[in-house]
Amino acid sequence: MRATFADFTVDPPRFGNGTARYRRCRPDREHLAIGAGGSVEFDFALDGEPPEQLTLTLVARVPPLGESPGPAPVDITVNGHEVIRDFTVPGGARPREAAFAVPGEALAAGVNTLCVHGSAEARGLLWLHRITVEPSRIGACARALWEERLEITRNAGAGHVQLARVGFFTAAPRPKGFVGHGRRAGEAPAGYRGTAVPAAPAPVPGPPSAPRTVGQWRAYLAEYSATILRVADEEDLGDVSDEQRAVGWLGYEGADEESILALEKRLGTRLPPSYRAFLGASDGWLNISPFMWRMRTAETVGWLREADPETWSVIRGGAAGAGDDTAFMDRALLVSEEGDAQHWLLDPADVSEDGEWAAYIWASWYPALGDRHASFAALVAEERTGFEDHTAHEAAAARPESAEEPAARGSAEALRGEARKAMAPCPTDTPTPRTASPRSSCSPIRRSAR
Repeated sequence: MRATFADFTVDPPRFGNGTARYRRCRPDREHLAIGAGGSVEFDFALDGEPPEQLTLTLVARVPPLGESPGPAPVDITVNGHEVIRDFTVPGGARPREAAFAVPGEALAAGVNTLCVHGSAEARGLLWLHRITVEPSRIGACARALWEERLEITRNAGAGHVQLARVGFFTAAPRPKGFVGHGRRAGEAPAGYRGTAVPAAPAPVPGPPSAPRTVGQWRAYLAEYSATILRVADEEDLGDVSDEQRAVGWLGYEGADEESILALEKRLGTRLPPSYRAFLGASDGWLNISPFMWRMRTAETVGWLREADPETWSVIRGGAAGAGDDTAFMDRALLVSEEGDAQHWLLDPADVSEDGEWAAYIWASWYPALGDRHASFAALVAEERTGFEDHTAHEAAAARPESAEEPAARGSAEALRGEARKAMAPCPTDTPTPRTASPRSSCSPIRRSAR
């Protein structure tokens, strides 16, 4: 059988003995993101009579979303024959491999179609890294555990064995152990017994770090999008299109290099690296924080004095108690478009050694500039961390400490992606004035009257 695979870990994807078609999927540099209702179809050819069985292997990952991942179950079919239904890849920091048997009756001589279809009820994204179709190995692995012999020899007469652990991979339930014997040269065999131990758990990922490249932004924003879509109320997502919901992406197509160069020519300066890469990942964005609802595109980014002369003149006139902010506002770059009376600004006069510009939030209901951030990426990362910390706090506050059953039920709802069911209603919908950070509002995303 010819080598048959689809490799989405490279850009563009590589295919062996086949072609792929996408529906509501977003190919990325390192994976294929499959959202709710999305699917990928992979056509591959079989020469001659179909084999009795093939092994289909998926390498995929469900990215972590806050404290628990949103489930992203998929159905897998070959020529319409169901291979598995509602299969869920465990969440975690690294891709997982899963193998399935494709029976011969599902196969045909010539072209065959494999389909991986995301459930319409999916709460997160499935990141598909690789698909492989090959001669069956599931049955062989199961037989090898009981019928085959594994020989381990010493290294050129050395006093130790090179292997520290032996792993058996089988489609059967995990065995409790195994028995065997060892024999030294010139001696009688000596028996031994092995005990099966579970695999080490995957490392728990730490807080998301600030992205810098286009690829890092895409992965970072995909996870952030899924978190927001999982916990936000329907009324908070009025600007989000059905297509954005389906693929779990609150942004748009990235700006091409020509558009970014045109922006830099208009501004007369090169953009800082993290913000430039952000535009390359998505030309504009929705709901990047609870109080910032829309980011500008490469066509609308501009100096504050030109892009929003009304706000600039108010600050220059001192009506907002600007004080020393006026000099900063004269040179500030405005990258946000619509928010709760706040603006996201970059400072071209405060540049780090790696070319990043300092970033600030200015709001009309706050007496001065907010905290300084080392870059646009650092500002986004802090807002995201605050958002996720706040939603986690809401979930914890909703669980009575003395009631084990409601807590267990709430945990189960959260693991299924029903975060809002796991959380009690907020005491009020009134936005809290910004004394330290806009993240102090009760609702994770709440728009006040405009």
